[in-house]
Amino acid sequence: MRTARFTLDPAFTVGDVNPRLFGSFVEHLGRCVYTGIFEPDHPTADQEGLRQDVLDLVRELGVTTIRYPGGNFVSGYKWEDSVGPAETRPRRLDLAWRSTETNRFGLSEYIAFLKKLGPRPSR
Repeated sequence: MRTARFTLDPAFTVGDVNPRLFGSFVEHLGRCVYTGIFEPDHPTADQEGLRQDVLDLVRELGVTTIRYPGGNFVSGYKWEDSVGPAETRPRRLDLAWRSTETNRFGLSEYIAFLKKLGPRPSR
């Protein structure tokens, strides 16, 4: 019978890892945005409606960059709908998820979220 042996030396470096490898994205699926990142009435929410408990958990993950919008949500995304005063932003049917997008979380809220985390928007 043959056996194999594997030795891991944590001090051995093959090469540097680009920090952008540890990026992520925000998608309007499930509870990621509404009742996740953005929930103005939550006890931990700040003045911008961003949940501090979620911010703490995302910081713990060490995410280096966050793309918005991400996932399938981007297929019907119109950036123009997500700027300006939140109360005047149009509500739209999201064809991918068959739900109503209120646009209460838009580009300004995304940038505020990033500023509190530290990562920069990806290009």
